[in-house]
Amino acid sequence: MKTFVSIALLAFAYWGVGLLALTLAIPPGFASAIFPPVGIAVGAVMLFGVRLLPGVFLGSLLLNISVSWQNSGELTALSLLIASGIALSTTAAVLLAKKLSAFILKGRPAFTREADIASLLILSGPIACLISASGGVGVLYGFGAISAQSVAYSWWTWWVGDSIGVMLALPVMYIAFAEPQAVWRGRLTSVGCPIAAATALMIVVFFRINSADLDRLDKSFQQLSIPFAANFQSALEDHVGVLKSIDGLFQASENVSADDFRRFNDNTLEGNRVIHAISWNPLIPLSQRVHEERLLRERGLPGVITERAANGALIPAAERDDYIFVKYIVPEQGNEKAQSFDVGSVPNRREALARSARTGTAQMTPPIQLVQDTIDSKALLVFYPVYRKSAREQSRQSIQGFATAVIVTQELIRKMIADYGQTPAFAVAVDYVGRNEEPLAQVGEVKTSGLSSLIRFEQTYPFAGGALRLKLEPTESFVAEHHSAHTWPVLAGGFLFCALLGGFLLSLSVRAERIRELVNERTKELSSILNSATDAILTVDGSGKVYRYNPAALTLFAASKEQLQQSSIEQWLEFLDRQGETLESILTAHLNATIETTLITQSGQRLAVEVGVSQVWLGQVPHYVIMLHDITERKKAEKLKSEFVSTVSHELRTPLTSILGSLKLVQAGVTGEISDKTRNMVAIARNNTERLSVLVNDILDVEKLEFDQLKIILEAVPITAIMQQALRQMQGYADGYEVELVLNVSPDITEYDQVLADPHRVMQIMSNLLSNAIKYSDSGEPVIVSLAKLEGQIQITVKDFGRGMPDYFRKQIFQKFSQADSTDKREKGGTGLGLYIAKALTEKMHGSIDFESELGKGSEFFVRLPLIEQPE
Repeated sequence: MKTFVSIALLAFAYWGVGLLALTLAIPPGFASAIFPPVGIAVGAVMLFGVRLLPGVFLGSLLLNISVSWQNSGELTALSLLIASGIALSTTAAVLLAKKLSAFILKGRPAFTREADIASLLILSGPIACLISASGGVGVLYGFGAISAQSVAYSWWTWWVGDSIGVMLALPVMYIAFAEPQAVWRGRLTSVGCPIAAATALMIVVFFRINSADLDRLDKSFQQLSIPFAANFQSALEDHVGVLKSIDGLFQASENVSADDFRRFNDNTLEGNRVIHAISWNPLIPLSQRVHEERLLRERGLPGVITERAANGALIPAAERDDYIFVKYIVPEQGNEKAQSFDVGSVPNRREALARSARTGTAQMTPPIQLVQDTIDSKALLVFYPVYRKSAREQSRQSIQGFATAVIVTQELIRKMIADYGQTPAFAVAVDYVGRNEEPLAQVGEVKTSGLSSLIRFEQTYPFAGGALRLKLEPTESFVAEHHSAHTWPVLAGGFLFCALLGGFLLSLSVRAERIRELVNERTKELSSILNSATDAILTVDGSGKVYRYNPAALTLFAASKEQLQQSSIEQWLEFLDRQGETLESILTAHLNATIETTLITQSGQRLAVEVGVSQVWLGQVPHYVIMLHDITERKKAEKLKSEFVSTVSHELRTPLTSILGSLKLVQAGVTGEISDKTRNMVAIARNNTERLSVLVNDILDVEKLEFDQLKIILEAVPITAIMQQALRQMQGYADGYEVELVLNVSPDITEYDQVLADPHRVMQIMSNLLSNAIKYSDSGEPVIVSLAKLEGQIQITVKDFGRGMPDYFRKQIFQKFSQADSTDKREKGGTGLGLYIAKALTEKMHGSIDFESELGKGSEFFVRLPLIEQPE
């Protein structure tokens, strides 16, 4: 039962919303730029399943039957077939949308991921609606409801309207009915209301634009219609003038014969289809009937005045006081039945004759079907009174007879259209206006526009004692030519914007929901991490007050919650000794840096800690997160290691010096001649001893650097001279590798330019850089040393064209004992301390060092030292 109710509700919603959507239709095709019922149907089937597909079919069927009834006022078997075909196409499109969405979602709820939103809207809208548009237009064309020329335009507008309708209505359906309700109903304000407001605005804009366009169209049509209407009124008066001329004929001649009457009217009737016949109808008393009937027989006509019986047959007229019969009629051929007919025997004609006699004006009868049955259109009988010459007043007693014309309005309109000179952009209708309104003529083979109820020309003209209403209705070609071509695209574009806005807002909503979920997850994760972290983590404000901490902080500080909460961080850490500075400036100065300092615990114990400071903004107020890592044990281990390395280095230095000296003496032959084999062994021992000595010296330098015991004496150093000295010192080493050393000095550097540095340490830096460049250069390649001025500094560049360095090694190049790989170490030798020492020495002299390297193309190191400004 619930399913049947749901199907009925869906069908009713489809039908009702469809009728509303069609109010936004725009001529000439009357296609709506938005058709939400398809979107409602897609949403219902996606949410509640394919069991609601019958509701889609029924809703579409009812809607199309209603449209057919509104257009034609009847329900035919053909209209039912067309409605059924369109309904099947729509149902197939909705089913396809359901299948495509299931393929995309793969079991996930719809619209829960940003990546799904665009896919769902496109597949359920533009893609699935290819079926509804193609099927619907195909049905209309197949049953002849539209022409071949209209297929492309109809398909395009149908597809656009359905597609935008789906993209706009589908999110709204989910907001209204999807689960979980807390999430989707929450999107009513963030998504639903903006969509509704934007759509309502577009509808208001549409009605304003459409109203202005209809006004402009109506003015154009009125301008086109007024001249035609004026001609219509003039043509009516012209035909009354024909009857007035007959009055002149009878006033000018005492005796008008049938031949006279015929000759007088032949020119008027030649080629004239508007006046079907002209007759002379004399008024005679009963006493004159026999005489007139004898005259008729003499002319070879039936010698009896006739009238119509109740069954419609012509019979001799009954005796009455007077008769008004057809004595002469032109043309005679085709009007034989009208000859001798007593027009006064018909009540409504007798009334018209009486009015004409009384007023002296032309009077017409209601539309009649002529007795001669030679035309299939209704006509008007127009009587004009002819008085005797001797008549002093216009009365029935002075009437001689009536000039009568049979005016076929249908032919009048056709003649006017033929005289128009071109195919008119309107259809013409003429109605008789009297006691009862009756259609007289309908001319216009071109199909009129559906706008005829809104745009039309209608005017009532008094004529022959009655009135005729002229109605002009625009054709589809007129509307297509004069209607603005921009209204429909503007409307479609506006609704497309609303649909895209809905998709965008839904995407933002989904993203916001996802962010909320992630925030909750991350908050739980961070709380778990903070609570389980072994390092102390505290949050302090700008004044240093602690207001948040983790359990590890209580353990490290050996304090209770009450002792740590709201305490000042400077009472715990020695590096925060202000010495005239604000605590906030000290914390800011150490942002994103690691500081080693001493923590004084609640119990007074001094612990070595490593401190990291970072800044966070809570609202407009800066706060600081301080992480403390206990390095007391590490410091003890480093002290032991340092003492051990120092002891070993010092103990090795003296024996190594002695061994190296002895090897040199043996190699020089001081102890006597030695064999070549022994000489080679001594050379190997000397080289390895020299390498070991360099390692020991480097280790001692590193130790002194770490403990700030390395002596640096800054003085003015001529940069060009010391570079030349460094190259001379390394030339022998370069020759061993067959590498050329080149010095390039920028033109703006003179021999007087000096840097503030320690000359011995500059030589040590250059020795390390040049030895590396030489070792890793191919034989025959140069090593180029360049000097240039750069923003108050001298830049020393050492460039080689060797193998370069791999990407993974770049981050650790200035670390201790760092070499690219073990193969290089064995092949090229070295301690892996040279670049570490070079960097430390450069920074000690207030300089900087950097590098660039490309694997397979070489490396380039840049050392910048402060330039001593020369006096002008």
